[in-house]
Amino acid sequence: MPSLRNRETVTTSDTYSSSPERRKRKRGEVTGNGSDGAPSPRSRKRTKPIDVHASVSPRTPRTKNKKVTLAVEKEVTTKASTGTNGTFALKEKAKATIKHTETPTKGGSQRKARVKTAKKAESDSEEYELEEDKIEQEDPVKPKRKRKTKEEKEAEAMPFAVRTVGLKMYVGAHTSIAKGVENAVTNCVQIGGNAFACFLKSQRKWENPALKNENRDAFKKALIDYKYDGMSHVVPHGSYLVNLATEDEDKAKQSYGAFVDDLHRCEALGIRYYNFHPGGAGQSSFAEAVTRLANNLNRALSETKTVVPLLENMAGAGTLIGGRFSDLRDVISQIKPEYQSRIGVCIDTCHAFAAGYDLRSPQEFKKTMDEFDRVVGFKYLKALHLNDSKMPLNSHRDLHQNIGLGFLGLRTFHNVMNESRFQNMPLILETPCERPDPTDPKGKKMIEDKSIWATEIKLLESLIGMDPASEEFERLESELSEKGKKERDQMQAQYERLQDKKAEQERKKLAKEKQREKGQKSLTDMFAGKQTANAAKSKRQKRQKRRKEDDSQGSKSSELSELSDLSDSGDADNRI
Repeated sequence: MPSLRNRETVTTSDTYSSSPERRKRKRGEVTGNGSDGAPSPRSRKRTKPIDVHASVSPRTPRTKNKKVTLAVEKEVTTKASTGTNGTFALKEKAKATIKHTETPTKGGSQRKARVKTAKKAESDSEEYELEEDKIEQEDPVKPKRKRKTKEEKEAEAMPFAVRTVGLKMYVGAHTSIAKGVENAVTNCVQIGGNAFACFLKSQRKWENPALKNENRDAFKKALIDYKYDGMSHVVPHGSYLVNLATEDEDKAKQSYGAFVDDLHRCEALGIRYYNFHPGGAGQSSFAEAVTRLANNLNRALSETKTVVPLLENMAGAGTLIGGRFSDLRDVISQIKPEYQSRIGVCIDTCHAFAAGYDLRSPQEFKKTMDEFDRVVGFKYLKALHLNDSKMPLNSHRDLHQNIGLGFLGLRTFHNVMNESRFQNMPLILETPCERPDPTDPKGKKMIEDKSIWATEIKLLESLIGMDPASEEFERLESELSEKGKKERDQMQAQYERLQDKKAEQERKKLAKEKQREKGQKSLTDMFAGKQTANAAKSKRQKRQKRRKEDDSQGSKSSELSELSDLSDSGDADNRI
């Protein structure tokens, strides 16, 4: 009889435990301790904790999920036979074959990948630790920073100069607000100033934490304790990032937000004046930039109550607004009438000198002040920044120098300190207050030295009422001029090189324009010559044509004359 074959496939999921002993070990791997029971050197290595998705530990048995496929093949053979007694016998023989197939599940492969990643990370971390240990051994250990003693802290807090009382000229400097805006007051006391400027937050970033109530209250208390008039002799400085004249919408939004935030801080701190840079036109027209600036000021004034923004004059570089007094006038003229009393100007002596306004002699100083009064109006002047200039007149370079060392000279500041219209205004120093670090052998490293401001404040106050023809003034002027001579000579040479470079660039530009004009002229001449040649050719052709016509007419007339002669002779014959 034919044999019967059946095939059945069975799929099942087999889960079983795998202990560490069943794992395949790597060649050379040490699984136990040494003969003396001590851990192996490799096991003593420090490794950084490794963050993996699955926690892998060699001591914990793990569970493997596998997909097991069983294929059963059954073969049945049947034999029939007849016995001697006539019986019929049927024998059936069955043969079964089972095929076992194991396939790891997806989760298992992921765990294998994680284990592999963990082992690689562990290896990398070991290498990192070894390299780090090596670097630590090679690099010398930096000494710990020595803490300041109580005596050193008290010495630093001691004022460099005592404040002068009873003066009508309020001189100070731009002081630090490190560790709290209230520290601007005590820092001003330390240098003996009667007025001060400061930032109200970090001027180098857009986002800043809000003014805390404790800092606000501490600032107000310090003003009262040290007798500073926040409404007259404190003038914070705006952020250098702000540009209220920009045409970029995103930057304009950021600038306005930072600007208005500072104005609100002024009102919270009891401060009236707030100085800021007007900004630049960029790629847009200058008139449009001035209008954008004025519109933003009108909007900011409508959102505040008492603060008075002060437009600062600039050095006149590029498209910056404020290089000319007329720029300030144009901005103020677009401020709404109801806000005219809440807008002002701050004059920077270095900026004015760099923009071309001379302040050195009494005559030039008076001329500049009269021009400001005529163009803008002295009623808008609320504060001054007192800075000498490292660069010559009309350089358009904003480089501040210490009093008497630069190109403005001490006589300029004698003019300032004896100008009666500047009385009761904050006169703020923004001069460098650094000196070479004595511990630096190269002399390039600079450290802060607030005593410089204290000295300059006393110097400026001493100029009040001093005779400029006196020996004392001439001695001071000569000493300071000699001290700054070397740097002035260097900056003068640099300025002359820049001027020569600009002149050369301008010369090349003019030469190119002339060459271009010459090329256009030669091209015109070429076309004109061609037209002349064509006209001459046309004239020649016309003359030749006229000659031909004349010749043809001449031949015809001769023929006619001959015919007429013949006819005349015939008539004569007939008459005869």
